[in-house]
Amino acid sequence: MHSTTGTKDYVGVRRSLDGQSLGELEAQILDIVWDLEPPVTSAQVFKIMYPRRELSYSTIMLTMAKLARKGILTQQKTGEKKTDAFQYIPNISRNEMGIRLMQQVSKKVLGKPLHEAMRQLLANNSDLSDDELDKVEAAIKRVTHSL
Repeated sequence: MHSTTGTKDYVGVRRSLDGQSLGELEAQILDIVWDLEPPVTSAQVFKIMYPRRELSYSTIMLTMAKLARKGILTQQKTGEKKTDAFQYIPNISRNEMGIRLMQQVSKKVLGKPLHEAMRQLLANNSDLSDDELDKVEAAIKRVTHSL
């Protein structure tokens, strides 16, 4: 809560991976990486990204290296020479990222874990029985605790 206005502070809602934030370009690149068969090169991502956003190859390459430093991608050399390109493999799936983001938003915005928040939202906005709500909550809890 903000001390003078009494409003909630939403700074950090974008922080989703062990305190690391994910910027718009990083998210777009990660989306492309998930769509391709790993391992993926910067050149492959550049060819897909350029028609959408006219960014330089070096911008794509540096952003992918940044995602590797954050632990979101694994960076591997394609050869032994210093000038050989890197290839990248995602360390987290699109599904896992989605669950982590939902967990963070639930905690920041609703002030409770995702399974509790979803139960409350469904209880207030659906015709589900208590037994059905218990099953939904348990299923969400299993999914979020398996990460």
